Amino acid sequence: MADPDIVEIACARAWGVYLLINRGIDENDARRGKLRHFIRKRWEAGDNETEFLAVEGLKYLKRLDGSPTG
Repeated sequence: MADPDIVEIACARAWGVYLLINRGIDENDARRGKLRHFIRKRWEAGDNETEFLAVEGLKYLKRLDGSPTG
């Protein structure tokens, strides 16, 4: 799998779960772009496991919402 695919897959997984948890948010909400940027930066820093990046992305989205991370 090509590395940029890791970013796209992780972003899609995190965003899909986020939308399931937070019904009513538009699929093209600005947070989606922020999530993609966050995951790409983590990937560039050396994180290259899709599932790890997806989980970190979900934590990031919770922080954007002001929710405590657990």
